[in-house]
Amino acid sequence: MTRFQFELATPSDDADLRSILASTPMPGRIAVSLRREPNWFAAAVVDGDFRQVVACRNLDTGRVVGFGCRSIRRLYVNGHLAEVGYLSSLRLLPEFRNLGLIARGYAFFRGLHEDRRVPFYLTTIAEGNNSTINLLTSGRAQLPAYHFAGRFHTIALNLGRRALRHDSPAGVKLSAACADDLPAILKLLATEGPRRQFFPHYELNDFLRADGKLRGLQLESVIVARRGGRLLGLLAGWDQHAYRQNMVDGYSGWVGRLRPLYNGWQRLRGLSGLPPPGQPLRCLTAAFPQVVDNDPELFAALIGELGRRHAGGTCSHLLIGLHETDPLLSVAQRFAARSYTTFLYLVGWQDSDAARAALDRRPVYLELGTL
Repeated sequence: MTRFQFELATPSDDADLRSILASTPMPGRIAVSLRREPNWFAAAVVDGDFRQVVACRNLDTGRVVGFGCRSIRRLYVNGHLAEVGYLSSLRLLPEFRNLGLIARGYAFFRGLHEDRRVPFYLTTIAEGNNSTINLLTSGRAQLPAYHFAGRFHTIALNLGRRALRHDSPAGVKLSAACADDLPAILKLLATEGPRRQFFPHYELNDFLRADGKLRGLQLESVIVARRGGRLLGLLAGWDQHAYRQNMVDGYSGWVGRLRPLYNGWQRLRGLSGLPPPGQPLRCLTAAFPQVVDNDPELFAALIGELGRRHAGGTCSHLLIGLHETDPLLSVAQRFAARSYTTFLYLVGWQDSDAARAALDRRPVYLELGTL
């Protein structure tokens, strides 16, 4: 009889973790597997300041057959800095499902939660992933409570040659950031960020260090908006392909049949098509979309400028992630080529109820590049 053991993964398990990701694509008309190549643990730096990977090990072979991640981040909660947990990357190889391992894994998570570092956790589940939603929200023994907290929309904007265009508001200057802009950028993030629930706290080293929370973000990819010298808005294009990839595993239905025709039509329009199976989706991830007073025209101008600078480059799309409560969502949707929805949940055991009930109703924010 196969025996299993739950424990914290170590760097020696890196190859197993990456192999499981490659073997568990997300189903749909476009089946995509989330990769962390060439090193799982090096990529995990963007997940949070504190990170744990719970591994399910097959003791007969010594190999990891499933895992899940617990990370802790400094976020603004009700306008004040606090530590919040994030549960992610729940994966189990198909041949080991329906063996009760999910419940055992969550029992291990419950033990880790005894450190009382955070009151509750955030997690996202793709819309349409009904089997996972039904399982995790079932209230079965050992599982924490999953409380629905709204829809998170990922807007895909085409970066083809004729893609995004928008004029700047009167008197606004848009430019790429430089090192001298960092104090003003950090000040704006610390001023506007707390107006969103769960906005991340950023420090200077996150921009400057290779192991910072913004690993790989080039300063020149941060677009700043000024009027009369005052910084009014930010939008960054974060290229994470050196350590995190979305790989196309295959197409089904009409998407698979019509992809060649669709790609031909896109080329005629100067826009990007869909890559063949086995190739990555080359997408640029938007980071900290912030504008003073939620100015819609200023945000549209930032999107247009970021799109203009990357049009016809190595990335086919710009991805902007915004919660349904965010007033900037409707602006991003003006430019959308397509949109993907995930469900946000607040997850916790009984000791999380008070902290969850105390959350106020300010717009919710999740940093897409860390999900």
